[in-house]
Amino acid sequence: MPFFKNQEGYNLYYEDINGDRKDQTEGIIILLHGFASSASFFKGQIQVLRENYRIIAFDALGHGRSEHPKELNLSKNLRYDIIRDLEDLLNFLNIDEKYGIIGHSLVGGMIAQLICIKHPENIKYLILLNSGYIMIDNVIRNIFYNLLPYFIRMNFLEVAAKAIEDILDRIIPYILTSLADYINGMKVTKDKLQMLIEEQIFSMVNEIKEYDPSGIKCPTLIIGGRLDNFAPEQMSEEMHKKIKNSRLEIIDMAGHFAPAQRKDVINQLITEFITSIK
Repeated sequence: MPFFKNQEGYNLYYEDINGDRKDQTEGIIILLHGFASSASFFKGQIQVLRENYRIIAFDALGHGRSEHPKELNLSKNLRYDIIRDLEDLLNFLNIDEKYGIIGHSLVGGMIAQLICIKHPENIKYLILLNSGYIMIDNVIRNIFYNLLPYFIRMNFLEVAAKAIEDILDRIIPYILTSLADYINGMKVTKDKLQMLIEEQIFSMVNEIKEYDPSGIKCPTLIIGGRLDNFAPEQMSEEMHKKIKNSRLEIIDMAGHFAPAQRKDVINQLITEFITSIK
């Protein structure tokens, strides 16, 4: 299995499908998985796309077949490291042409968006699957978001930004319980941990307020699921409003894992969209 070593010395698993016949493909597609997932999540898409494209994917640090950190840093925002690791992987593979990028869920989709803003000259198109504008990139933020009821997720900025203190007062005990396994053996007091939780969630809300996907200029396909409780369709609709050069598709009878649940529909939308990009 192929691995490359990141700047911290960890071995990260990657796939470079059709890399050995790159001159015979119709372009490069980068796949970015979500939190607690791996590149294998896209197997339904890879099966179809590998016929015509070179596909590059990797398991982020601590995910899938990649190495796991020796020490857990609860406050470390993984999106910066994942972006850096992706940049290093592309350099490692000597990628010097434009590529399309597909991101799933809040983490993979957010990183895909940030790459498009940071390196617009490198991006041919963007495809967002069950994504949104929420900054989930560490354990604390992930647990917090998972504990939120659906109506808050649908209107995150309207509700959470205005009532964040009250929400945290009610939800912190559950976050502390959820973190019990993670902090076992760590030298951290309950008060210090509570301060860390508050700091992470307040900064998360502020980052969301400041984030503006309207900086994405490449052709963009946004696909949401009608039954997605994790990244509600309202998030896809909001991104569609902000990303001017975008197309929105909401799939009926599809939840957060639509690329696996409704792969035939998703794959058709993806291939039609890519084919339309000249």
